Amino acid sequence: MNIEVRYYSKSGNTKKIADALAKQAGISAKPIHDPMQGKVDILFLGTGLYAFDIDPELKEYILTLNPANIKKVVVFSTAAIVKSAYEKTKKYLQNQGLTVSDAEYHCPGHYMILRKGRPNADDVKCAEQFAKSIINSLHAD
Repeated sequence: MNIEVRYYSKSGNTKKIADALAKQAGISAKPIHDPMQGKVDILFLGTGLYAFDIDPELKEYILTLNPANIKKVVVFSTAAIVKSAYEKTKKYLQNQGLTVSDAEYHCPGHYMILRKGRPNADDVKCAEQFAKSIINSLHAD
């Protein structure tokens, strides 16, 4: 099974969660600028919300993804606001012809004075458990 973790992170919040997910898969998380090689069973794709939308760089990255090479995308996100980036990211992924998991992981992220200290150790632990459940569900299929 080939698993990849890619993320877009301006503040480091999403990178912290990406690293936790990748740890469970026994791989390294990589920024979106690092190209994927070959076919991927699961792509964990992470971002934050910036001005209530995903960043234009992530939108451009999604346009480079080939649905023939990616079986399923699992979205994860961080944001200083409560809302996750799942719906916006899912829309762009589906428009590209990619299959998006209904399961997502979202946690608060620190921005200026909001959500100080987040993602914290509990958020990281929950992200690890989330990744483990996704990976275990693949083995069960």
